[in-house]
Order: sequence, then C-alpha cells, then structure tokens
Amino acid sequence: MKPITATTALMLFALSAGMGHAKDWTPAWAASPEAVWSTEFDFPTGLPDSIAGQFIRQPLTLAWGGDSLRITLSNSYGTRPLPVDAATVAPGGAAAALEGQEQPVLFGGNPWVIIPPGARITSDPVALTIQAGQRISITLRYGDDAVAQDFHWDARETSFVLDGDRIDEEITARVSLAGVLTDHPAEMVVVAMGDSITDGNGATMNEDVRWPDFLARRLAPQGVAVINAGISGGRLLSEGMGESVLARIDRDAFAVPGIDAVVLLIGTNDIAWPGSPFAPDEAPMTLERLQAGIAAIAAKARIHGVRLIVGTVPPFRGALPGTPMEATYWSAAKDTLRSEFNDWLRKTDLIDGLVDFDAVLRDPDEPSRLRPSFDSGDRLHPGDVGNKAMAAAISLELLKGEKQ
Repeated sequence: MKPITATTALMLFALSAGMGHAKDWTPAWAASPEAVWSTEFDFPTGLPDSIAGQFIRQPLTLAWGGDSLRITLSNSYGTRPLPVDAATVAPGGAAAALEGQEQPVLFGGNPWVIIPPGARITSDPVALTIQAGQRISITLRYGDDAVAQDFHWDARETSFVLDGDRIDEEITARVSLAGVLTDHPAEMVVVAMGDSITDGNGATMNEDVRWPDFLARRLAPQGVAVINAGISGGRLLSEGMGESVLARIDRDAFAVPGIDAVVLLIGTNDIAWPGSPFAPDEAPMTLERLQAGIAAIAAKARIHGVRLIVGTVPPFRGALPGTPMEATYWSAAKDTLRSEFNDWLRKTDLIDGLVDFDAVLRDPDEPSRLRPSFDSGDRLHPGDVGNKAMAAAISLELLKGEKQ
C-alpha cells in the first residue's frame, strides 16, 4: 500500500464523497455502525481477534438494483485512522462462494483508502448490473495496523475471514461495511429503524427473514427501496448496545439519500432495561419521557420532510427465560407502561402513521405475551413467521400517506 499522510486521507475522503452528483443514488442495503464494546460486556462482539492484515468477505442481499454501485465504509467510532488496502465486489453470497469475477472498488481513483477517525467514506462507482434481491459479496483487505473500533453486531449474516481461497474463520458481525448505493432511482425510499426486533434477532441466520427483508421484497416491484437501520439493544432515549435513536437518527435515517419515510419500532429496551442486569441502577422509565422522545423524533422528521410511521411495542412477558434477565426484564408495572405508551401512540397526532405491531404479535388469550406461533423461542423476539406478519401489516398506502 502506498503511504499517505492524514491530510491526504482527508482530501481523499472529501473527493470520493463528492463524486457522482450527476446521478441519483439509491440506498440498497445498510448496517448501522456502533462502537465496538469491551470484552467485559456480556455479549461477544462476533469479530475476529484482529482485523490487521485480514481479508474479510461480507455477503449481503440488495433491496434495490442498478447498473453500478458504490459502497460506504465506516470508521464512525474509531479514534485512529482505519487503513483498507483493497476492496472488491462480486456477485454471489452462498457461504463464501462467488458467482462472478471480483471487481476492484476504488476510492478517489485509488485501490486503497485510509478512513479518518469518526468518518464514513463512499467509494467510486463500480459497474455491476444487479437486481433487487440479488446477493453480492464485498471483500475488504485491511492494513497491517488496522483495528476494529466500529462494527455492526449480530448481522444475522455469516461473514468470512479468508486465507487465500480457504475460510479461516466465520464471524457474525459486520466490519466497517455500512452501506451500498445503486444508480437507479426509486420511487420511494423507506428506512426501518429500531432495536433487535428490527435488526433481526430471532430471525434465522443467512435467510433474509427479518421484517424489513420481507417488506423490501414485497415493495421492490412497486418501486420502493427498503433498508434496515436497526441496532440490537437500541433504545429511544439512552445508549444501549449503540447510540440512542435520538442520537443517531439524523445519520442513519434522515441523511439517507432520497429518504421518504421512516418506520420506527422502539421502546422495548427503554421500558425493560431499568432494574435489569443491563441497567440495574437506572430509574424506571416513564410515559412522559417516552412521549417526549417521540415528539423530538417527530420534530426532526418534519424538518426533513420525512413521513414518520411508528410501531406499537410488542409484548414480552416471560422474556429471556433461563437467563439472568428473566426475573427483572419484564414486570407487571413495565407491561402497564408499555400498554399506556401504545395507547398514546394509537391516538397521538404527532406521527404520520401507525403500525400496530402489538396487535399483530400478541397472544389473543394472553395479550402480555407473544403469540406462540410468532415467537422465536425467547418470548421477546419474533421468529420468521412473526417477522413476515409484521411486514404484512405495513401497507404501501400507509407509507405514502394515502387513504387505505
């Protein structure tokens, strides 16, 4: 790799980020960045021990097609420059297998890039005809002193650390890869935002069966691109396993090219975490704070001219059985707050539309629990069937603001 100075890296970032204004670029895939946490946290990161000098191949499924694409790499939470010595893209994504020749990805005309701390950078266009629903794989070769400080946890997709053509290690996190854009304009762009239910915890790995995946497949033929900006452990008002929705929605939703609508499902962790092992000393959540958070998001949406569709919070009685969370994650008082928040969401005129996920997912015989056929097994996250039902509850008319 050719050495460059930090100043040159910043100039390169500005150059490549500003290229391509003559075309409309549509988001076709996303994974919201979050800071890599310490090894003391309860959940493993899913990252390799080191990314220095590694080749990491990341398969993904596109929600939108085009004749060329650009990738976005993130060092949003990095405190040091992140060197990427090479990047390639190719059709295919069954395990580490490719279906076509890898094409180089350039950054400001160079095959390498150094991403400054706190920055994201978008590549030059790569000529590659792809369709909505198509699988591609992006392979990154990191510099010898690269350190992962920025990732996306539990991507519901297996990625691969490669040693030549051999798979050296399978990992479950996204590394640096934050987005893919394609050059065909969409009639509408929708961002799904929320916590682990949106991110897909509980959905089958490597099957694209999160509710935003089902929604993307259904709406792509109607000219709608849907991307997923969920983060597991996400909260509306406070940091969880990533920044709060209030802190990140400008970056992860309102800054998305061509965005028209946000579907937001949030609140479970705001209600459930206080008093649990995640936040043992945190005061109980209140309805007033949740209402204020939604009001703040709604004000941001109006400023950006984006429709805000909010989902009611699904039930979670009995959540996480057999874990240290079982005794404190749910309580009758927390369920009362969830019901009060949902009732307020059903009535408020602050938002542009409502998806009643609570009504879709709850057990009709015991409304504080998930319907058994929709439960992934942990009594908190919907399984594949539940995710499909959630997507089916979101109509195109609701997203567009048309009468249903």
